[in-house]
Amino acid sequence: MDRFIGFWESLGYNGYLLLVCAGLFLFRLINIIYCTVLVCRKEKSFSKNGKTGVSLIITANNKAEELKENLDYFLSQDYAPYEVIVVDECSEDDTQDVLVEMQQKHPALRTTRIFPDTKFRSTKKLAINIGILAARYDIVLFAEINSRPLSGSWVKAMASYFTPDTAVVLGYANYAAEKEKINFHRMYRFLRYLKMLLLVKGKSYVLGDGYNMAYRKSLYLTSKVFSRNSQSYAGYDNEIVRALSKAGKVKVAKNKNTFIEIKDSRKKTRSEDFTYYCFNRRRWELPVKLRANADNFLRMVFYILSFYLINVKILQNYMVIGVLLTFLMDFVTLNIYLKHLKQKKLFLTSFIISSIGFLYRWYYNVNSIFTNKKWR
Repeated sequence: MDRFIGFWESLGYNGYLLLVCAGLFLFRLINIIYCTVLVCRKEKSFSKNGKTGVSLIITANNKAEELKENLDYFLSQDYAPYEVIVVDECSEDDTQDVLVEMQQKHPALRTTRIFPDTKFRSTKKLAINIGILAARYDIVLFAEINSRPLSGSWVKAMASYFTPDTAVVLGYANYAAEKEKINFHRMYRFLRYLKMLLLVKGKSYVLGDGYNMAYRKSLYLTSKVFSRNSQSYAGYDNEIVRALSKAGKVKVAKNKNTFIEIKDSRKKTRSEDFTYYCFNRRRWELPVKLRANADNFLRMVFYILSFYLINVKILQNYMVIGVLLTFLMDFVTLNIYLKHLKQKKLFLTSFIISSIGFLYRWYYNVNSIFTNKKWR
């Protein structure tokens, strides 16, 4: 006991830093266990009733080639009753010709159009509203035409999550895997999905994804979401989730049949996707920001204090072991999540993200500040 007291006194104020490090390590361990249980827990069996009608809504602005490549994947779903509504958003290419040709092959395809002379600054939100008003069924499902479902049971799987008290179902969408490349944008879209899952479990409804989400038309109309700043699309999917969460449950789909693959390999598209996400994240309420970013912030504090204590040679060997264990816990659990959600070819990327991923986050957070006018 005397030796311990002598050791403690010799540490001075560094002793309190040591206690903070120990507390942060314990917090990190508990949080990892908690998150792993939430992510990997087996889902309850939801309704498999195929009688509930679904209206899939896709907006398209000068996307004739994407319509040719991807629309068949949406039209060939194994589900009934079901319809696909394509809203032509002021297109000036061959979009109308492509839609007319595809309507002859697929009776389930319906189309409508916004003409190029519209006075709306952003027609995306208007296109979504027009699609919802045209929908025959209460469950409206959304996707983008530069993507495609990975399963012919995508509609069926998404619809199965709807119970009478369900307002919104959020699905997973990510870029196609690229061979022999470091898939930073794929990894960060995966991490965004994880964040969405954990926030919903924590009763924070601030994230949506127009690439793969569904909600009830009746609740959308009664909540009057469209009337709120109808000239801007920025953050609209998030706003939908937040508004409809007051009327029913929000669920995040983990079934692999609900996954969407984004078929767009352009670097600009991927960079803007992440910048747009960072821009909207800054608009979250302070309590949600603190909850969403607490883990990363506390982990950074732990590393800073640990390296300081290693530098001043206080329990140097133990601190090195603590840092390595923390890194390994993050790396191993991230790969558990990847395996559980059937995400391949991200092992090397997960190693880089676990070690220096914070630099990538900081870059895009700063970038979103200087490009925020683009999303207003």
